[in-house]
Parts: sequence; C-alpha cells; structure tokens
Amino acid sequence: MKSKLLVFVLFIFSISIYGQEFVNGTIITKRYDTIANVKIKDINDAKSLLHLTYIDADGKEHNPDIASIKCYSRGTDIFCRIYSSGEMIMVKQITKGKKLNLYLKESNGSKTYYVEKVYDECIKVPSSSGKFKKVLSAFLSESPEIAAKIQSKELQDINEIVNLYNES
Repeated sequence: MKSKLLVFVLFIFSISIYGQEFVNGTIITKRYDTIANVKIKDINDAKSLLHLTYIDADGKEHNPDIASIKCYSRGTDIFCRIYSSGEMIMVKQITKGKKLNLYLKESNGSKTYYVEKVYDECIKVPSSSGKFKKVLSAFLSESPEIAAKIQSKELQDINEIVNLYNES
C-alpha cells in the first residue's frame, strides 16, 4: 500500500513539475503561419532568444529552428524579430507603446536595449552615458522637454524615458 501511495505521489509531483515548465502561447512563423494554443517551454529570457520548444495540441513536442520564427508569446512575454543595423535579431518586447516600443536582448550576461519609433526607425541604446544622452536626445527630438531632460541627465532610465515619451 505504501509503495502505491509513493508511486502516486511521485506521479502527481512529476506532472506538476512538467505542467509548470510549459506556458500557454502562440507562435507566428516567418511565413506568417500562426500556431495557436500551444504550450511553450518556460526558459530564461536569454535562452528564449535562441531556442524554442513547444507542445502542440496533440501532445507532440517540437523544436523549430528559431530563425524560422517571426515572433511568439509565452504567457505575458513576447519575443519578436526586429530590424537593427542591417540584420534581423530576436528580442524580448519590454514596452509596446503608442509612439515607442522598447526591446531587450540578453546575451552572455549583458543587456542591450533597442528603442523603436512605431512604424519607423529602430536604434540600439548606447551603454555609455555620453553617447546615451547624445543619441537618445537626438532620436527623441520631437519631444523637446524629454530631449532636454535626457541631455541634462535628469532622465537616465530607458524604461522611464519610453513611458514618458508614450504619454506625451
């Protein structure tokens, strides 16, 4: 009796672990095919830009080439391809706004942010403070108040800058 109970408890435990590592999501391929109602493996953000594992409605596991994926959602997280510096790169969407979108690419422990004007240009956010204020204030010059605050180093947090710009 104890062995049956132990097997049952181990079975329930393994199912709960398996259920926790896959999250509901949707995948859009580069050919604009939509694969809906799938369970996508929940891995860290850096690995999510390189690999994708999902279970389809039939319970079959798939590992498509990440280069064949245009974007995918995993729970509330969205990963998509953007065009930057002449190449398409996979990034995590941090903010989707009316005027600006903010993206993050993590690799080898470093974080790189990208800011995109909606339906327009996308830039890589410089990491050095001198270039940061020069590049971002020029990029966001349509809002002189925000550009001035960036120049004076009053605004230095990219999340705050994007949110303020979207509200203006």
